[in-house]
Amino acid sequence: MENSTAFSELFRDEYTENIFDEACFGEPVDYESAEDIVNGIKMALSLEDRPVFLEGLAERLTHLGIPCTVSDTDTMLSEIRSCFKTKLGKSCPRTILEWIRGTVPGTVNRLNNYDLCFSLDMDCKETSVFFQKNFLTLPFILRSRLDAVFFYCLYHKRPYTTVVNMLKESEAYPVQETVHTETMQIKAKIREIDDDEEFLKYLSTHCYDSHQQFQKAKSIIMDELEQVKEAIINESVSDNISPDRLTRLTVSALLGYKYQGKESKISGLPKHFTESLPNDVTLGKIVNDGTVSYELLRKTLMLLKFYNFYHEAKNTDVDTICANLMDFKDELNIVLDSCGFAQIYMCHPFDCLLMYCANSYDPIYTLYSVTEYGRS
Repeated sequence: MENSTAFSELFRDEYTENIFDEACFGEPVDYESAEDIVNGIKMALSLEDRPVFLEGLAERLTHLGIPCTVSDTDTMLSEIRSCFKTKLGKSCPRTILEWIRGTVPGTVNRLNNYDLCFSLDMDCKETSVFFQKNFLTLPFILRSRLDAVFFYCLYHKRPYTTVVNMLKESEAYPVQETVHTETMQIKAKIREIDDDEEFLKYLSTHCYDSHQQFQKAKSIIMDELEQVKEAIINESVSDNISPDRLTRLTVSALLGYKYQGKESKISGLPKHFTESLPNDVTLGKIVNDGTVSYELLRKTLMLLKFYNFYHEAKNTDVDTICANLMDFKDELNIVLDSCGFAQIYMCHPFDCLLMYCANSYDPIYTLYSVTEYGRS
């Protein structure tokens, strides 16, 4: 599986391993200790403050024979402009130039992300790693026409002109009314096809809109939600909980607070932690099979697995805490991988802070303490 192969590269980073050791194998966290909670948040904030995009860009340019560091933005701007002209035959978008000047890379217009990787002569594997490590998002959502074209061209080493022509030719391809092929099957088929016309013919019958992506993840989330709701009902003093109230109680169970619109805005925590957290509205969209973002689905799935695992598992001593943490990590990675999602990456502020909470006698209440700190 491409993501698994690429993701193994991320764990070879010594810095990543050090973060994992610090977050998961230090003294167990006391959720009643303000110092412990602040220390975990500071660790996640230090990850948020790292210019991971510029680090990746500087590393890539150095690899290509243009030595630079994260502070050499003038060199980066000049070289990226040149790469776009010579490799892609077009000007570098202002959005990407702003990334180099310090804005956080976006992931909505994924064409920019792919174009940058293509302009820097990255292959399929290198692009996958860069998306996960330096854009902090998922590469190759293969039910997307755009992602499928880039995956095909990167995997089979086609020039950028082929990308442009394929995207233009496939603009009119109809969106399939139902999902009839697993994402992993699409990936395997694209790898197998090494003929442009044959690929376009295949793509014409495998175009899906954003609503049709991540169906397996949504199915797993629904199963996990039922477990949370069952626990809430079993522990409730009331025999009759309305569906709306049950949804609010579910959000409260996951994050430790009731969502009340703008009043529940979390500050003081890393933006990569607070963005796309589930709330009453977005959880309702998932339940009703609405269109939601990858980031929301991944975080919701991780929080649900976290709650259900630690609602049952009891951390009674240091050895049990460690054993449960490793079991949770392995179980969660298997589920994430099965959905085509990025596995746990300890340099991602959300992943790091969640795993930090797992290293405690009461992981659920430790997470509550983290979010409460962010709201205070």
